[in-house]
Amino acid sequence: MGLAADPSDLPLVSIVTPVRNGLPYVEETLASIRAQDYPRIEHVVVDGGSTDGTLDLLRASPDVVWISEPDRGMYDAIGKGLRLARGEILGYQNSDDRYVVPDAVPAAVGAFLARPDLDVAFGDYRLIDETGRVVGTRPVTARPFRPGRLRRASCVPPHSAFVRRRVLEGGHWPDPSLRFCGDWDWFLGMARSGRVFGAVPRELSEFRVHERSLTRTVGFKVILGEWWRVCRRRRVSFALLAWNELVWSGVRRRLGLPP
Repeated sequence: MGLAADPSDLPLVSIVTPVRNGLPYVEETLASIRAQDYPRIEHVVVDGGSTDGTLDLLRASPDVVWISEPDRGMYDAIGKGLRLARGEILGYQNSDDRYVVPDAVPAAVGAFLARPDLDVAFGDYRLIDETGRVVGTRPVTARPFRPGRLRRASCVPPHSAFVRRRVLEGGHWPDPSLRFCGDWDWFLGMARSGRVFGAVPRELSEFRVHERSLTRTVGFKVILGEWWRVCRRRRVSFALLAWNELVWSGVRRRLGLPP
């Protein structure tokens, strides 16, 4: 790994996973975190009241800190987990996605250690199908981070992103009332306050595309409503966002260009 001779000198990394009825994929998420080549990881799972066997899996996972109680949705659960977490570096991983094994966390920690000014580190990701087969890549670090780019579209993948605790202590928490675009709103708030973002030029996670994913089950009316709320709050253009997300992003994918 090459980060430090003494593991006690390394920062604790806390990873939060929100879940509700997450079988069969959450087991892969847990396994990808256990398999990281990094000695100081705390995994916090916030369950929203699963009835499918997820709780049995968590009870059989002594290396996981977990709670189970009703919540308002994914970002409410993430906020609960971040408040429980003890790490100096924090991230969240969805219950149907997973980290690239074994060096996603070491790569992110290395970026923070190399740059004390860095507040948010994010990397590229791969697309996988229901079986875990890689079906594409998303090189989001192909272009340097620019706040203006983030204002036009959600370009920081939350499943490949890590933040320092000082960001939360500065008042930046996910909005628990959002269901779909809470990560974009979260990162916009950080960027507007001058937080420093940095790209890790490698794939850090695998994003699963399947019929039960939140992006496919949340209604389009809900998505548009949340976009409108976030655009008003963060003072960004709704029209420009809609163009980028609904038209230009598809064109870029067909041309094989980075998002």
